[in-house]
Amino acid sequence: MKGKEDLQLARALDQLSVYFYAIGVPFTLVDLYRLAYGAAWEEMPGALWLEFLADDPQVRAGRDEFYSLLTIFKTLDDNGLTKLLDVIAEETERLGIGMGILKPGRNTGRPPRLDDGGEDES
Repeated sequence: MKGKEDLQLARALDQLSVYFYAIGVPFTLVDLYRLAYGAAWEEMPGALWLEFLADDPQVRAGRDEFYSLLTIFKTLDDNGLTKLLDVIAEETERLGIGMGILKPGRNTGRPPRLDDGGEDES
């Protein structure tokens, strides 16, 4: 890794890998890179680091920082990995996994209250 931007990307990829492991998806980031970029996947930013991310203490330190899917996805987008983001969306949707980021127009306000103001029937 060459600088701060590379470290940010490496940390975002590691954080995403940890997230995918935690929810038990049947694919890895390497699988997603291959789906997104085909034979040229190894030429994309961050691809060559994927199997070494967890071995780097500077990268692992990113697990202790605040991060969310939004910050991870923004970092990937800032590094030109739009196709990878599209494949992540497609593959998680195919598995019925919501990524926790509302799409525009999906926020309908506060959910209704569970109690309807009626009396307890017990």
